[in-house]
Amino acid sequence: MNVVNALDHLGERPPLAMATEARTPVRGAASIFILRKSGGRPVSFSGRHVGFGNGYRAGTPLWHELNLYQAEDGKFVADIRVFSKAQGSNDQFHVCVADSVEEALQFFESYDARSDVQADFDPADPALAPAELMVHAAALKYRITEAESQYRAVLASFLHQLSAG
Repeated sequence: MNVVNALDHLGERPPLAMATEARTPVRGAASIFILRKSGGRPVSFSGRHVGFGNGYRAGTPLWHELNLYQAEDGKFVADIRVFSKAQGSNDQFHVCVADSVEEALQFFESYDARSDVQADFDPADPALAPAELMVHAAALKYRITEAESQYRAVLASFLHQLSAG
């Protein structure tokens, strides 16, 4: 599986093997990356950017960006970024350092986008009538379904690009 950036020269990019055997270090020009990680220290490494997926569409209140890197030491770094336009919400950054590309891809595939959606109401608010709670709950369920669907679509496109190389 090779991933090629149209701006890279083909001779400078090493192939990205899908096998699970030990990785050899990446040779050639590498970049330094510092990735934000929600609730933790940033992850920094030297390596190459291998793949990118972006679920942004005009009017989308929440979207995901997926990045895959190969570090110089042969490990893979999977990066999921969650961006939201909702008032009071914070962007989220999830990073996994993996020994193999399969482990990194498993991180992307097992990610649960339902946790990215936050309720915009307080279910314990005594001022909310039961009918209002039901409307809020239905709207929340719709946003959760939309976030899951959007994530699965960007993941499918991302995995297709990686495999098509």
